[in-house]
Amino acid sequence: MRIAYGYIRVSSEDQADSGLGLEAQRQRIRAYCELKGLRLAEILEDPGISGGKALSSRPAGTRLLSIARKSKPVIVVAKFDRLFRSVADAAQTIVDFDRMGIELVAIAEGFDMTNPYGRAMAQMASVFAELERAMIRERTRAAMKVKRGRGERISRHAPYGWDFGPDGVLVENKREQKEVAWIQRLHDQGKSLRVIAEMLNDRGVEPKRAKRWRHSSVLRIVSRCA
Repeated sequence: MRIAYGYIRVSSEDQADSGLGLEAQRQRIRAYCELKGLRLAEILEDPGISGGKALSSRPAGTRLLSIARKSKPVIVVAKFDRLFRSVADAAQTIVDFDRMGIELVAIAEGFDMTNPYGRAMAQMASVFAELERAMIRERTRAAMKVKRGRGERISRHAPYGWDFGPDGVLVENKREQKEVAWIQRLHDQGKSLRVIAEMLNDRGVEPKRAKRWRHSSVLRIVSRCA
Protein backbone atom coordinates (compact mmCIF):
# COMPACT_ATOMS: atom_id res chain seq x y z
CA MET A 1 0.00 0.00 0.00
CA ARG A 2 1.38 3.40 -0.99
CA ILE A 3 2.11 5.92 1.74
CA ALA A 4 0.55 9.39 1.65
CA TYR A 5 1.09 12.55 3.63
CA GLY A 6 -1.53 15.26 3.76
CA TYR A 7 -0.84 18.97 4.07
CA ILE A 8 -3.31 21.61 5.24
CA ARG A 9 -3.02 25.35 5.75
CA VAL A 10 -5.19 28.33 6.58
CA SER A 11 -4.33 32.00 6.70
CA SER A 12 -6.08 34.35 9.10
CA GLU A 13 -8.39 35.44 6.22
CA ASP A 14 -9.23 31.84 5.27
CA GLN A 15 -10.38 30.95 8.77
CA ALA A 16 -13.66 32.79 8.23
CA ASP A 17 -14.47 30.45 5.35
CA SER A 18 -15.60 27.07 6.68
CA GLY A 19 -14.94 25.51 3.27
CA LEU A 20 -11.25 26.23 3.72
CA GLY A 21 -11.05 25.40 7.43
CA LEU A 22 -8.55 22.91 8.77
CA GLU A 23 -11.15 20.28 9.62
CA ALA A 24 -12.78 20.52 6.19
CA GLN A 25 -9.38 19.99 4.58
CA ARG A 26 -8.62 17.03 6.88
CA GLN A 27 -11.89 15.34 5.94
CA ARG A 28 -11.28 15.72 2.20
CA ILE A 29 -7.76 14.33 2.44
CA ARG A 30 -8.85 11.33 4.55
CA ALA A 31 -11.72 10.55 2.20
CA TYR A 32 -9.48 10.75 -0.85
CA CYS A 33 -6.82 8.46 0.63
CA GLU A 34 -9.45 5.92 1.64
CA LEU A 35 -10.99 6.03 -1.84
CA LYS A 36 -7.63 5.56 -3.57
CA GLY A 37 -6.31 2.91 -1.18
CA LEU A 38 -3.51 5.13 0.19
CA ARG A 39 -2.22 4.72 3.73
CA LEU A 40 -2.35 8.19 5.25
CA ALA A 41 0.68 8.42 7.54
CA GLU A 42 0.09 11.96 8.80
CA ILE A 43 -1.52 15.29 7.99
CA LEU A 44 0.87 18.17 8.51
CA GLU A 45 -0.69 21.50 9.49
CA ASP A 46 0.27 25.16 9.05
CA PRO A 47 -2.48 27.14 10.79
CA GLY A 48 -2.48 30.92 10.43
CA ILE A 49 0.18 30.92 7.70
CA SER A 50 -0.15 33.07 4.56
CA GLY A 51 0.01 31.32 1.21
CA GLY A 52 2.40 34.06 0.15
CA LYS A 53 5.15 32.43 2.21
CA ALA A 54 7.21 29.86 0.33
CA LEU A 55 6.43 26.27 1.30
CA SER A 56 10.00 25.79 2.53
CA SER A 57 9.67 28.73 4.95
CA ARG A 58 6.58 27.36 6.75
CA PRO A 59 7.05 25.08 9.80
CA ALA A 60 4.96 22.15 8.53
CA GLY A 61 5.93 22.89 4.93
CA THR A 62 9.61 22.49 5.79
CA ARG A 63 8.90 19.15 7.44
CA LEU A 64 6.77 18.02 4.49
CA LEU A 65 9.59 18.72 2.05
CA SER A 66 12.05 16.83 4.26
CA ILE A 67 9.75 13.78 4.43
CA ALA A 68 9.12 13.94 0.68
CA ARG A 69 12.82 13.87 -0.15
CA LYS A 70 13.46 10.87 2.09
CA SER A 71 10.46 8.58 1.51
CA LYS A 72 8.92 9.71 -1.83
CA PRO A 73 5.28 9.55 -0.61
CA VAL A 74 2.14 10.75 -2.35
CA ILE A 75 1.45 14.30 -1.13
CA VAL A 76 -2.24 15.13 -0.91
CA VAL A 77 -3.78 18.59 -0.47
CA ALA A 78 -7.44 19.56 -0.50
CA LYS A 79 -6.79 22.54 -2.78
CA PHE A 80 -3.74 23.59 -4.78
CA ASP A 81 -3.45 27.05 -3.20
CA ARG A 82 -2.96 25.44 0.21
CA LEU A 83 0.57 24.70 -1.03
CA PHE A 84 1.36 27.61 -3.34
CA ARG A 85 0.27 31.08 -4.32
CA SER A 86 3.63 32.11 -5.72
CA VAL A 87 4.26 31.10 -9.32
CA ALA A 88 8.00 30.83 -8.74
CA ASP A 89 7.57 28.64 -5.63
CA ALA A 90 5.05 26.38 -7.38
CA ALA A 91 7.07 25.99 -10.57
CA GLN A 92 10.33 25.15 -8.80
CA THR A 93 8.73 22.76 -6.30
CA ILE A 94 6.81 20.92 -9.04
CA VAL A 95 10.05 20.51 -10.99
CA ASP A 96 11.79 19.21 -7.84
CA PHE A 97 8.96 16.75 -7.08
CA ASP A 98 9.01 15.47 -10.65
CA ARG A 99 12.76 14.94 -10.54
CA MET A 100 12.51 13.05 -7.25
CA GLY A 101 9.55 10.95 -8.34
CA ILE A 102 7.12 12.45 -5.81
CA GLU A 103 3.45 12.44 -6.79
CA LEU A 104 1.41 15.47 -5.80
CA VAL A 105 -2.40 15.39 -5.71
CA ALA A 106 -4.61 18.49 -5.47
CA ILE A 107 -8.11 17.11 -4.81
CA ALA A 108 -10.22 20.16 -5.73
CA GLU A 109 -8.50 20.66 -9.08
CA GLY A 110 -8.02 16.96 -9.83
CA PHE A 111 -4.36 17.44 -10.73
CA ASP A 112 -2.25 14.37 -11.46
CA MET A 113 1.31 15.63 -11.61
CA THR A 114 2.82 12.41 -12.81
CA ASN A 115 2.38 13.55 -16.42
CA PRO A 116 3.34 16.70 -18.40
CA TYR A 117 -0.30 17.81 -18.84
CA GLY A 118 -0.96 17.65 -15.10
CA ARG A 119 2.20 19.61 -14.31
CA ALA A 120 1.30 22.27 -16.88
CA MET A 121 -2.21 22.61 -15.41
CA ALA A 122 -0.75 22.94 -11.91
CA GLN A 123 1.60 25.68 -13.05
CA MET A 124 -1.29 27.52 -14.70
CA ALA A 125 -3.27 27.25 -11.45
CA SER A 126 -0.37 28.80 -9.55
CA VAL A 127 -0.44 31.77 -11.96
CA PHE A 128 -4.11 32.39 -11.22
CA ALA A 129 -3.58 31.87 -7.48
CA GLU A 130 -0.90 34.56 -7.49
CA LEU A 131 -3.16 36.85 -9.54
CA GLU A 132 -5.97 36.36 -7.01
CA ARG A 133 -3.63 37.23 -4.16
CA ALA A 134 -2.46 40.39 -5.96
CA MET A 135 -6.08 41.43 -6.58
CA ILE A 136 -6.94 40.92 -2.90
CA ARG A 137 -4.00 43.16 -1.92
CA GLU A 138 -5.12 45.81 -4.42
CA ARG A 139 -8.72 45.74 -3.15
CA THR A 140 -7.48 46.02 0.45
CA ARG A 141 -5.27 49.00 -0.40
CA ALA A 142 -8.15 50.71 -2.22
CA ALA A 143 -10.51 50.14 0.73
CA MET A 144 -7.93 51.52 3.17
CA LYS A 145 -7.45 54.59 0.97
CA VAL A 146 -11.19 55.28 0.98
CA LYS A 147 -11.35 54.86 4.76
CA ARG A 148 -8.43 57.24 5.23
CA GLY A 149 -10.11 59.76 2.97
CA ARG A 150 -13.22 59.60 5.15
CA GLY A 151 -11.17 59.80 8.34
CA GLU A 152 -12.44 56.42 9.47
CA ARG A 153 -10.62 54.14 11.86
CA ILE A 154 -8.47 51.55 10.04
CA SER A 155 -6.38 50.30 12.97
CA ARG A 156 -6.18 50.39 16.75
CA HIS A 157 -3.65 53.24 16.59
CA ALA A 158 -4.04 56.70 15.12
CA PRO A 159 -1.17 57.69 12.80
CA TYR A 160 1.24 60.42 13.86
CA GLY A 161 -0.41 63.80 13.40
CA TRP A 162 -3.86 62.46 14.21
CA ASP A 163 -6.00 61.29 17.14
CA PHE A 164 -9.27 59.42 17.29
CA GLY A 165 -12.26 61.56 18.23
CA PRO A 166 -15.14 60.32 20.43
CA ASP A 167 -16.93 58.90 17.39
CA GLY A 168 -13.81 57.05 16.18
CA VAL A 169 -13.15 59.49 13.32
CA LEU A 170 -9.62 60.87 12.90
CA VAL A 171 -9.08 64.44 14.03
CA GLU A 172 -5.91 66.48 13.61
CA ASN A 173 -3.42 66.71 16.46
CA LYS A 174 -2.23 70.30 15.98
CA ARG A 175 1.09 69.84 17.75
CA GLU A 176 1.96 66.73 15.77
CA GLN A 177 0.74 68.27 12.52
CA LYS A 178 3.40 70.98 12.89
CA GLU A 179 6.05 68.27 13.07
CA VAL A 180 4.50 66.49 10.08
CA ALA A 181 4.78 69.70 8.04
CA TRP A 182 8.40 70.14 9.20
CA ILE A 183 9.24 66.55 8.21
CA GLN A 184 7.69 67.08 4.79
CA ARG A 185 9.70 70.26 4.22
CA LEU A 186 12.95 68.48 5.11
CA HIS A 187 12.08 65.62 2.78
CA ASP A 188 11.27 68.06 -0.05
CA GLN A 189 14.71 69.64 0.53
CA GLY A 190 16.32 66.27 -0.13
CA LYS A 191 17.11 65.21 3.45
CA SER A 192 17.28 61.42 3.84
CA LEU A 193 14.84 59.54 6.07
CA ARG A 194 17.63 58.61 8.50
CA VAL A 195 18.84 62.22 8.76
CA ILE A 196 15.30 63.43 9.44
CA ALA A 197 14.87 60.76 12.14
CA GLU A 198 18.14 61.85 13.80
CA MET A 199 17.07 65.51 13.68
CA LEU A 200 13.75 64.66 15.33
CA ASN A 201 15.54 62.73 18.08
CA ASP A 202 18.03 65.57 18.59
CA ARG A 203 15.16 68.05 18.95
CA GLY A 204 13.50 65.84 21.56
CA VAL A 205 10.35 65.27 19.50
CA GLU A 206 8.57 62.20 20.83
CA PRO A 207 7.12 59.60 18.45
CA LYS A 208 3.57 58.47 19.08
CA ARG A 209 4.31 54.97 20.40
CA ALA A 210 8.09 54.44 20.33
CA LYS A 211 11.01 55.81 22.31
CA ARG A 212 12.98 57.06 19.31
CA TRP A 213 12.37 57.98 15.71
CA ARG A 214 13.52 55.57 13.02
CA HIS A 215 13.71 56.02 9.27
CA SER A 216 10.74 53.64 8.85
CA SER A 217 8.56 55.92 11.01
CA VAL A 218 9.54 58.94 8.92
CA LEU A 219 8.81 56.98 5.73
CA ARG A 220 5.24 56.27 6.87
CA ILE A 221 4.63 59.97 7.42
CA VAL A 222 6.18 60.99 4.10
CA SER A 223 4.17 58.31 2.27
CA ARG A 224 0.90 59.52 3.78
CA CYS A 225 1.71 63.09 2.71
CA ALA A 226 2.48 62.08 -0.86
